[in-house]
Amino acid sequence: MSPLTISLVAVIGTTISGILTTLFHSRCSKIKCCGMECDREVIHTKEETDLDRFEKEHNVNINSEIKEVLESK
Repeated sequence: MSPLTISLVAVIGTTISGILTTLFHSRCSKIKCCGMECDREVIHTKEETDLDRFEKEHNVNINSEIKEVLESK
């Protein structure tokens, strides 16, 4: 293989890897990129609480002191 081919494969692989990493860590349910569109269900992590999901779904911020009291119950 020529050095040009190896370089091209490396650049394309790195670019695709970066895009996939970004998509996997994204919390978006609708993604539009490079002329493609994807609707997906976001997988919630264990660290994310019900209050965190509520805040994201309703686009609100709950005071941290109130959040601590609610999560302790």
